[in-house]
Amino acid sequence: MGEPNVWSTAHLPDGDGRSAGVNVNGYELSCEIPLDAEPEPAGATPLGLLAGSLSACTAMSVRTFLHLWRIDPGKVTVHVAFLPGSPPMMDRRVTVEAEVGPDLREQLAGVVDRTPVTVLLRDALTIRTVLTTGAR
Repeated sequence: MGEPNVWSTAHLPDGDGRSAGVNVNGYELSCEIPLDAEPEPAGATPLGLLAGSLSACTAMSVRTFLHLWRIDPGKVTVHVAFLPGSPPMMDRRVTVEAEVGPDLREQLAGVVDRTPVTVLLRDALTIRTVLTTGAR
């Protein structure tokens, strides 16, 4: 088995600090560990990074699919939020600037529901998705 092409390492300094240094494939960032009694920190959190993974994967999958159909997607925006509950739910809102016909829009919705990160997460939590495309 070869070297992994995706990797991450977290370093939490000794003491009671709330910030972990994270290295993802050589990219350094800071991740704040939220405390139950305090509001969410302003920076990245573990759940925020997970939401970021889903939103980035979805946006790239949408763009790739539409390019295969020779459609310029225009601006693609994917907003993902965690909703509290047991189990928690992720709310994903996908907006594509391009006009997409009904048949292709149905295929695009299927692509969104089968992105690699969606497939990885869907057995652990519910992902509610709203797809909006340009008017047609």
